[in-house]
Formats: sequence, structure tokens, C-alpha cells
Amino acid sequence: MLPALMIQATLRPPPGTHRPPGEKIAALKETPSAQALQSAVTIPEQALYVGEVRDAVMPRGPLCPRCGSTDIVRFGKRRGVQRYRCKACGRTFTDFTGTVLHGLRRRALWLDFCRCLMEGLSARETAAELGISKNTSFAWRHRAISALAHADSTVVCKGIVELGQLPVLRSFKGSQPPAEAHMWSVKSSVRRCHRVYSRLIPRSRLLTLVVAVDRSGRARAVVASRGEVLTPTLSDIVQSSAELCVPRFGSRFRFGAGWTGGIKWIGASGEAAARASGAKSGPLYHVRNANRLIHYFIEWMRRFCGVATKYLLRYFAWYLRWAPLAAVSSRVAARLLFFEVLGSGSMTIRKEG
Repeated sequence: MLPALMIQATLRPPPGTHRPPGEKIAALKETPSAQALQSAVTIPEQALYVGEVRDAVMPRGPLCPRCGSTDIVRFGKRRGVQRYRCKACGRTFTDFTGTVLHGLRRRALWLDFCRCLMEGLSARETAAELGISKNTSFAWRHRAISALAHADSTVVCKGIVELGQLPVLRSFKGSQPPAEAHMWSVKSSVRRCHRVYSRLIPRSRLLTLVVAVDRSGRARAVVASRGEVLTPTLSDIVQSSAELCVPRFGSRFRFGAGWTGGIKWIGASGEAAARASGAKSGPLYHVRNANRLIHYFIEWMRRFCGVATKYLLRYFAWYLRWAPLAAVSSRVAARLLFFEVLGSGSMTIRKEG
């Protein structure tokens, strides 16, 4: 899920690469533990330069983000950032246009903000750490994780695909629920055991988080209504010719006749007895990877004390980046996460000047 991480994982520019001091955007704060360690081991400075952003966004040189033309000329500077003008469409842009840094006044804090994301800090804790308001911290978090979710929207699982399910209640946290979704008369004990007492809960509240994982490590998730036919929904996240591994017991999956790929129903032991047809030792079908991913995602989500369902897939995309980097130093992981967010290119492009 991190296609560009190994390229952007360098702690310092390659030898011979010139980074003008005036182009420095941000630098990570030095923690006391890092300062103590620096006396014995030299730690490269974790800084971010405009040139690094330019190389990540436009690796082949200046390119108009609107029309794709390469007929570009320099057009002065704006708040210390190089400005360009496209001769084809006449629009202007900067190195940050179309990225998460577009339009931000305090972009010098974004490396530290990414470090807070990798440390799993809450919005209030992040605000206190960076000296910003909690509303700004929350807005920056969703600017970052929505970019990650946008990057994941093009991922398609192929081959043998495991499907896992997590029954959830639709949450309207931060907004007023519609009249048909009110749960004033539903007891709290029923809400906690909504899997058992689903008949006592409004139909519009019953949802299922469907997680698909293939053998290459690609993962996708989608939120579906309880009892919905999944064939149209799965067509967006799973290749039509893929073989699905689906749990037989306790399954809420329904597939229409339009699914062209094979379906392997997994028994109570979590594994399928049948192997690939015509092969003596074909691949073993199971749903262990999907179930494991759902289990750890639930445990990771407890720190947020509830998330609106409309944002659930954004947090899932965040977790897919956090999990493989949990054992990495937060200072290094901050740069990795930043360049992953930077490469998504999901920000709305506005006219400059």
C-alpha cells in the first residue's frame, strides 16, 4: 500500500544534491531522547525542502497540473515559493498546487504533524504538541487521510481474495441523524449487542464493513448495507475474475448471479478443504489475513472514541500506513507518511493569483 516509500525514505539528499537553505519548508523538532542519542551517534537532520516536494510532485520537471502542458515559464515567487505560468492555458501555479500543502500558511509544522499521526495522537494532543487549535488539527488530519483514501480508491485486489466482515452501526458523530435513524428508544445494552438484537435497531443503522485482502498484500474496504447484494459493490474493489474466499458460518454476504469469479466458502475451521481443481498441491484457501486485519483495525480504532461512518474508510487508509511503520522510528516514519500523502494528488486545484 506504500508504492513510493522506498524511493522517498532517504534521511538526507543524495551526495552532490544541492538544497538551498532558503528552500527549507520544515524541520522536525529535536526530542530530549534524540538529543541525548546525538552525542554518541550522528543523526541526520530531518528537514523538508521545496525541491523535494517538486521532485515528488513533478519528477519530470514543471508540469501544468490543469492541462498537463510542459510549456512552462517562471512567474516570480509567492511567499518564498517559486511560481510558474503555463503558456498553453495561461494559468499560474506553484510547487505546492494540488498537494496537501496547497493554501496552508503553517506548512512548516507538517513534518511534526505527520509525526503526531504516526504516534497515534488525538486531535487535542496534536494541537497541544504543535501549538495550533484543535479545529486546525482535526482539519489537517482529514486533509491527510482523505488524500490517502483517494490514493487507495484506484487499488484493485486480484487473484485469490479473502473477504472479511465487521458488522457496525452507522454513526452520525458530529451531525444530526435523520428521523428514521434515531435510536432514542433503543437501550444501550441493545446497541452494544447489535449483532444479536439487530431486529430492534433501525434498518438504516445496520451496516457491514467489508474488507478484501489478496495474496499480494493489497487491501480494500467498503461499507455496505446489511443484507445488500455485494456484486455491484465488489466490482469496484475486486477484479471480476478473482477467486473469493468467503466465511460460511455467520456470513452476511450475498452475491448475485452477476459475479463471474469463483467463490470458495470457508468452513468453521477457517480453511477450505478443497484445493485448486486438477492440482495435487494447490493454494490453501482461508480468510485468516482478512480476519487478522479487521481485528487489529478494531483495536487501533479504540483510541478515537468513535468515528463518523462517512469517515471510516479514511481511517482505514490511515491504518494501512500506520501498521507497517509502527516499528519504525517516528521521525523516519513522519517523512515516509508525508511523501505518501504528498503523492496522492487529491487536492482541489484553484486558480493562483
